[in-house]
Amino acid sequence: MNATNVEDRALELIKAAPKGVLQSDLWKDLDIDSRKCSRVVAKLEADGKIKRTWETVSGTRTYRLSYVPPKKEAPKKEYRFDLIMAEDEVAPCVGCTYECEPDYCPDLGNWIELLAKEEAARLRKIGAKEAAEPKKAARAPEPEPEEEVAEEPEVKKPAPKKAPARKRK
Repeated sequence: MNATNVEDRALELIKAAPKGVLQSDLWKDLDIDSRKCSRVVAKLEADGKIKRTWETVSGTRTYRLSYVPPKKEAPKKEYRFDLIMAEDEVAPCVGCTYECEPDYCPDLGNWIELLAKEEAARLRKIGAKEAAEPKKAARAPEPEPEEEVAEEPEVKKPAPKKAPARKRK
């Protein structure tokens, strides 16, 4: 009998039993000796496919073998190194061993200047592309200038006549 064939059969028997299988019963079901069964179980346990727990049945110590479903792999994260890069330089804080304040760090200041230059170049490139491409969207018609209406000059109305002030005696 092939070793992988025995392992596959053992795993199928363990999977089929919801409460698990006793190791002392497994070697009998597989029609192999207990030593070979111990090696198969050890291999399956090392591969993380089964779990062994001590159990005493009719005064005999044995293991209960339970199936462990495979773990789902976590999706791989995509790392964005462009967030810590300016041109070909990595942000100085990544490997910094100084305990400085970011406001007064010359290395960080230089890196930020590089980052600003890179962003300005990117914006210039985008602006050049937009200027080179004709506008596809229909423009709204510009409002026509209003005709200048000659304003009538303001006519000053004469101030109302005041009664002459009385003299006090």
